[in-house]
Amino acid sequence: MASTPVSQLLSKQKLAGWVPHFADLASHTPSFDTMTATVHFLQEALGTGCLQSTQLVEEYQRSICLYNEWLGAVYQLAPGAMDRARQLDTLRQDGKILGALHGIPILVKGNIATSEALSMETNAGAVALIGSKSNGAPVIDKLLDAGAIVLGTTTLSELGFHKRKNIRCAWSAAAGQAQSAYVRGGLDWSDSIGGHSVPNPLGSSSGSAIAVSAGLAPIALGTETIGSLVAPATRASLYTIKPTHGLVDPSNIVPITARFDTAGPLGKTAEDIAMLLDILVDHWKTNVPDGSYASAMTTTWSGLKVGTLDPENWQLPGWFVKPVPNATKQILDDTRAAYAKIKSLAKSFHENVPLLPLSAFECDGKNAVEFLMTADLKHNMDNYLGSLRTSKVKSLQELVDWNSAHAEEALTKEYPNQELLEQGLAFANSANSVETREKLVAHAKAVAANFDDMVKKYDIDVLIAPGDCILSEYAAAGGKAPFSSFISLILLSSLFGYISISLAHRLTHGISKISNWDSAHVLSGLQWSTSRLAGDGPAPQGLDSDKSDECMGGDIQSKEGAH
Repeated sequence: MASTPVSQLLSKQKLAGWVPHFADLASHTPSFDTMTATVHFLQEALGTGCLQSTQLVEEYQRSICLYNEWLGAVYQLAPGAMDRARQLDTLRQDGKILGALHGIPILVKGNIATSEALSMETNAGAVALIGSKSNGAPVIDKLLDAGAIVLGTTTLSELGFHKRKNIRCAWSAAAGQAQSAYVRGGLDWSDSIGGHSVPNPLGSSSGSAIAVSAGLAPIALGTETIGSLVAPATRASLYTIKPTHGLVDPSNIVPITARFDTAGPLGKTAEDIAMLLDILVDHWKTNVPDGSYASAMTTTWSGLKVGTLDPENWQLPGWFVKPVPNATKQILDDTRAAYAKIKSLAKSFHENVPLLPLSAFECDGKNAVEFLMTADLKHNMDNYLGSLRTSKVKSLQELVDWNSAHAEEALTKEYPNQELLEQGLAFANSANSVETREKLVAHAKAVAANFDDMVKKYDIDVLIAPGDCILSEYAAAGGKAPFSSFISLILLSSLFGYISISLAHRLTHGISKISNWDSAHVLSGLQWSTSRLAGDGPAPQGLDSDKSDECMGGDIQSKEGAH
């Protein structure tokens, strides 16, 4: 008898496991606007007593139950989130605040192992890992120690977009295809896998990005190997920074390669991103300014020295993003307009910095950076799978074998092979794997050094490129910190933006860059959106009448809008 695809066994809300029930889901009046609420706004509301954490959890659970059926951004909800909220509300009433995220809900990407106490599993979208039990990731412990409420886990591109080639981002055998909140009409199978009309915001952290952009959580945790934070941020009207490699503990995160993998934040404002970075980063490994990255926030460009890459030459390839002439023209025009505005504001500006093209990473017919993901896969996956307390598979070989034996569930008709997993096995078993890996590493580092050379030669703090390019390869190869944001909305109802890189351990440059972008609204194309996401949107509705003057008189709004 044929098996039913696992994604079709999810609830009506496309959720695995526990689903809350709300009898008045359609008629309920929200206590605040989840679409526009930022972490800072919610902190103010909690601090003044306008809202309680239980209200926050309820409203986000309601939003997920309303919209996840279409979006598919959230995979499972934590059954104990409301109990956690009650505990944190009680602590707040007693004057005890655990940390910067006390009482704030957060979603985490489905490849980050949650603790057993949260009653959720971590399967990274792989059917073979459904039901597995792992040790909790240290980044989850940090969130909990800071007072966060882990609301649930998000969907993702299966195994971090490293199961096979040409799978659309935001698809997994366990959860199916997720849908961007910005693209109308559902999946267009005739478009390229990264085209602006397909319903995903690129990158394997797609579910986290969709969820925050659609108001299913105020902030989320994602991961990046190459581009999986910065790409979805630009397509989902969000901000992100991939921390300098090594600053965030990668333990118990389903890996591709420990050489590049890093967890990082996705949020609506620079301040929210800075706040989460403060929690994630191991402070003893770097210099955090004045104890907080938020201190690097600024509303001026006058202290930044900026370089840019030619948008004509730095684009995603046509096979990945099918060119649409009108969209391409608008992206180029608006990117150049953004460059011109930055030039008028920055301390110094160098246009078309001659960074070596990505083709320079080619080594013996392979892209050295991309192939290192395959070259490192078996070692890293074997370590992770072998550490699982309970699992159907305990090694990469067993994972490949299980998928083959359960093809109707794991190798579905949409994407019926696992070539990247098999290539990882083949490479590890090849006679010259050690020598080849060493050669690829040396070549990748040598090319990545060109970025440092350009920074020094042109005396720049950050290098900016169009968001629809793979500048992230330079960041991965050199251990740098890429960050990104959006620029405008194109006619296909998709978003595009920029990606920037600074030197290693210069996260303050990233915070400065996205915070002044956040405050200055460099282009007019999405000023209405950036204004709403920065906190200038409607005040919370349905608050207690005896506190309505205090909460809705502009106090919280004006503080948020000042950042």
